[in-house]
Amino acid sequence: MEISKFLKTALLIDGLIAIVYGFVMLLIPDIHADLMGFPYEEFSGRFIGSLFLGFGVGNFLAWLKATSWEQVEFVVLMNLGFFFTGLIVVVYCIAFAILPIAALLQIGLLIFLMILFLYGYYEAKMKSA
Repeated sequence: MEISKFLKTALLIDGLIAIVYGFVMLLIPDIHADLMGFPYEEFSGRFIGSLFLGFGVGNFLAWLKATSWEQVEFVVLMNLGFFFTGLIVVVYCIAFAILPIAALLQIGLLIFLMILFLYGYYEAKMKSA
């Protein structure tokens, strides 16, 4: 089954966001920590940045190369797993730490991307049923 235009767009949006966010965390983790109100730890910030870059490149390659649902299903499920666990962690951190409003941007971004991929997954599964 072919990939929908919606899912291709979701992969591109998530890939670009992850690459930009990854570069920010990789190259200037101290500024990111100040903006989001997280404690500054250089190694963990840069390591998380490299993970985001990996996710971004994976999404971008899926957008660029994949032609069928079977080729991107794992990427979609991987993203949904990341968004779900990331949302739990960010909500936990906000509940038990005093973080600035900027940290709420992460919750909004995770929810937005999760909805994109949930809809893309639903759309693909409904077409195949």
